[in-house]
Amino acid sequence: MTYISAVAAPSIAAPAASFRLASSASPLALLMRLALAGMLVWTIARCVLIALYADRLQTVDGFRHALFSGVRVDLITLGWGLAPAILLLPITVFERGQRLWHLSARVWFTGFLALALMLEIASPAFLDEYQVRPNRLALDYLGRPQEVLPMLWGAFRLSLIAGVAALGGGLWCGWQLFDSAGGEPRKTRRQLWLWPVLVVLCVLMIRSSLQHRPANPSTFAHWDDSTANQIVLNGTYTLGYALYATRHEADVGALYGRMSDDELLTLTRAQPSFANSPAERPTLHRLVAVASRDKPLNLIIVVQESMGAGFSKKLGGDADDTPQLDRWSRRGWWFENLYATGTRSARGLEAIVAGFPPSPARSVLKRQKSQGNFATIASVLGSHGYTSEFIYGGESHFDNMGGFFLSNGFNRVIDQDDYDDPIFAGSWGVSDEDLFAKAQERATTLHKQGTPFFSLVFTSSNHTPFEYPDGRIVADGDPRTARNAVRYADYAVGAFLDKAAQSAYFRDTLILVVADHDVRIYGEDIVPLSRFRIPGLLVGADVAPATITSIASQVDLAPTLLSLMGISAEVPFVGRDLKRSLPEFGGSDSPRAWMQFNDVFARYEGDVLSVLLPGGETRRYRVAPITRTLSPMPAPEAAARRRLLADVQLPAWLYDNRAYTLNR
Repeated sequence: MTYISAVAAPSIAAPAASFRLASSASPLALLMRLALAGMLVWTIARCVLIALYADRLQTVDGFRHALFSGVRVDLITLGWGLAPAILLLPITVFERGQRLWHLSARVWFTGFLALALMLEIASPAFLDEYQVRPNRLALDYLGRPQEVLPMLWGAFRLSLIAGVAALGGGLWCGWQLFDSAGGEPRKTRRQLWLWPVLVVLCVLMIRSSLQHRPANPSTFAHWDDSTANQIVLNGTYTLGYALYATRHEADVGALYGRMSDDELLTLTRAQPSFANSPAERPTLHRLVAVASRDKPLNLIIVVQESMGAGFSKKLGGDADDTPQLDRWSRRGWWFENLYATGTRSARGLEAIVAGFPPSPARSVLKRQKSQGNFATIASVLGSHGYTSEFIYGGESHFDNMGGFFLSNGFNRVIDQDDYDDPIFAGSWGVSDEDLFAKAQERATTLHKQGTPFFSLVFTSSNHTPFEYPDGRIVADGDPRTARNAVRYADYAVGAFLDKAAQSAYFRDTLILVVADHDVRIYGEDIVPLSRFRIPGLLVGADVAPATITSIASQVDLAPTLLSLMGISAEVPFVGRDLKRSLPEFGGSDSPRAWMQFNDVFARYEGDVLSVLLPGGETRRYRVAPITRTLSPMPAPEAAARRRLLADVQLPAWLYDNRAYTLNR
């Protein structure tokens, strides 16, 4: 009878039990378990990376900093993980609230720990490939699983399997670790007084600073070696910060420092070419063609995926991986100091096709305000009666390429579905041979019809997992490497140029072959300048052979091509007409190039590289002539700092104000 009464009593008194005070000891234990588990995972993973990159850390004497600053980063990340549970901690004063808190905390802590474990497993491969921990690139890839998963399976199979296993194992272990079943809650309010202390402690952990600004990745950028700086961080932190930065990426001022619109426009219009531009379109100016032609030329731009200057023996590469491109270099303009604006294809395409300068924000190919009435070579040529086509071997919706191009002057997109019986198809689409056969077919057809045309041809064979047809090249070692893929890409573009030279359209057409970026952007410098250097070749029509040794940027290509074609027009392009500006052609402008490397913005001019870091810090480096390694210089003067800040603010202003258009 006594037993029955004892069991039944809680049921009879259920309404009152809803408001019964409960102990917070069990919640505190769960908070402590997450803290210990998280710190253990990040510390072990960082020690592994320290061992893998011991030579890089030894060079900068960074072992102690990597360990102790790494703990600080881990505490910030831990603060993110603890914050939701701590904020909801007061509901545990009631039994029903405690049950809800326990379930929510168990789910959240399990997911957080599993994600942390997976990202640490993925970090070594990510660092090896991209020289950064998982960041916004990982977020971009998550949005394109149909293209990315075959690539991961083909090139990073072990890392993929290990990551999935880590995620699954983390979920199982976390679910067991954060099980709060058992234990009788005590009737006391005392531990609730600890809640304000926990909130303050959590805020201090997340801010990790008592200064005006909380700590951010630049706080831990202790050296000029970007890879060494990445070891200090952890994968959960970099991915979380990427999510935050994506949400606030339009606010360049928050990242680098504020500049008023008046000052920005004054500095922009101080440049001679923009002196007469309207205030609402500060870069809109009249481009006057250097070539006067009765019939303007056609244009073909071949954008080579992931082909850095280091693959070309003529550009100083160790191996002869681009013999066809090097052979053709004697027949036109050959760029020896051409620089990409970024590290991703979308960034290269926006610079080459739209002449748009780099910024820390996503490429304009993927942003909403640029999906229409945004200036490109195609939109300029459209007003002169040209037909513009984007020819790609894969799926054109990747990076929103097809949508952006069709919204901004292109008349047609040709992609993987438009190839009948291709020679070869891999993870990223048909082979370069199939692609160039289509480009040759379209150029021949449009020329026969008497239709002026612009073809943008984008290759994909030189992309992880490096798939291409057998029997075309003599592979060096493992066929599926970047070097062998570049050799195949060079073989294919060489065959295309040879065929084009024998075609009727060649004498009426400019053909530019240029890379979007290098295959891997890495190095010990804060900006690995040599990895931003790319090959560039301009042939066709009446182009006389010339070697261009001056610095040039991808953003200079659009105005230069239009000028050589014989097209005069009002354009907002910020780049220069190289035929007028470079010393090789009698120009007097100082050659320069801009580039964005993760969250570091850089301007390369003369033999000086100026960089802008998050938080507004600026640095200068002397560039060695051949190796392009960097030596620290005194910080730039105030005027130079403002100029650099204006360089990075201008793209955001043009985009936000829809000012990158052809009309006044």
